[in-house]
Amino acid sequence: NHSSATTPLREHMMVRVLIAAIVARSSNAFLQSATRTARRSLAARALPPHLETVKADVAKGDALLLDVREPHEWAAAHFASATSAPLSALQQGACPKEALDATKRLYLHCAAGIRVHPAKAALEALGCDDVVALQEGISELYELGFDDLAE
Repeated sequence: NHSSATTPLREHMMVRVLIAAIVARSSNAFLQSATRTARRSLAARALPPHLETVKADVAKGDALLLDVREPHEWAAAHFASATSAPLSALQQGACPKEALDATKRLYLHCAAGIRVHPAKAALEALGCDDVVALQEGISELYELGFDDLAE
C-alpha cells in the first residue's frame, strides 16, 4: 500500500518535530500526540539484534544503561531504564555506585554516540571492565522504539 508508506523526508520531519517537542519540553498532550504519530510511522522497523540484547540484559538486571549526557540534557528527556552518569562527572572520578557492581555489564548512550567513548575510558579507569559504548544516540534509540521516556 504505497499511500500509507512514509517517505524518508516525511519520516525525518516527524522525528525533528518529536525531538523539538522533547527539547522544548512542550505540553504533555503535544508530546504524547507527536510520540504516537512518530511511533506509528516507525512501527514497521524492528529493533536491531544488538539492541534487543541490550534491552533484555537491562530488563533482566544483568546490565545497566548509563546515560552519559550532562544533567541539563537528562532533565529534558531520558529513558525510563537509564541511570544518569554524566561524562563530566565520570572524568572527575564520580560514578553512580550501582555502576561499580562488577557483575553487571554497562551499556552507555549519549546524544549522538560520541561521548560514550571517553565515558567508556573513564569507567574503565575506575575499574569497570565490561563496558559497551552504543553507537546510537538517544534520538535514534527512541526512534527505534528502544525504550519509553521517563515521565
